[in-house]
Amino acid sequence: MNKTLVKICGFMREEDVEAAVHLGVDIIGFVVDYPVEVPWNLDRERAKKLIGFFKKCRLRYSSGSKCCIVSGGSSEKLIELSKELEVDYLQMHYKEDAEAVKLVSAALHRAGIKLIKTVPGNTDELLRQSGKEKTAECAAVFENMGADILLVDSRGPENAASQGIIFDDKLYEDVRKAVNIPVMLAGGITADNVASLLESIRPDMIDLMTGVEESPGVKSRRKLEEFMRNTATC
Repeated sequence: MNKTLVKICGFMREEDVEAAVHLGVDIIGFVVDYPVEVPWNLDRERAKKLIGFFKKCRLRYSSGSKCCIVSGGSSEKLIELSKELEVDYLQMHYKEDAEAVKLVSAALHRAGIKLIKTVPGNTDELLRQSGKEKTAECAAVFENMGADILLVDSRGPENAASQGIIFDDKLYEDVRKAVNIPVMLAGGITADNVASLLESIRPDMIDLMTGVEESPGVKSRRKLEEFMRNTATC
């Protein structure tokens, strides 16, 4: 069985970025210019400085960690932002439709950047974004349009600032069966439940934010260490 990759998002402080790189987090995420007000949002200049710091840490620790920005909005904005910040991944986490996935993925692939697309959690958005009513069919559309990774997340634009919303394992399984690209699971993942999650669901990738925080944007070194220790045992 392949190792489940770990993405932790919502970094806002240098010391937290360094701790995550040192501990071997696979993907370190920064929320940048998100269209909805959330506590983790960074402006471009702050994001650029933090990502530059991340890259220095990656060299210092000879780490394979990658960086990702989470954003939303027009295709032009997302392409320009990803290239300006020179990231490894862009996560489209707002209301972008299949045509936007096609346009953005084509542009980013030419720049060596991979695209993560969030699968919407309600019927109206499924239809609007993909023309399909079923989650699995929507996921297949996004894959065909060029998405590299799909995200099944209990948090979406309508509850973007919420905390402690538990993951949907049934929805994850539906998407996983429908596509041939990696699928990431998010929602209420913590050090306490990650071992059982990895054993029972065995997701390709997991994504968390509040599960290792003391408060929004303030990561806990103790929680980071405990989380990574518990993932390593599976």
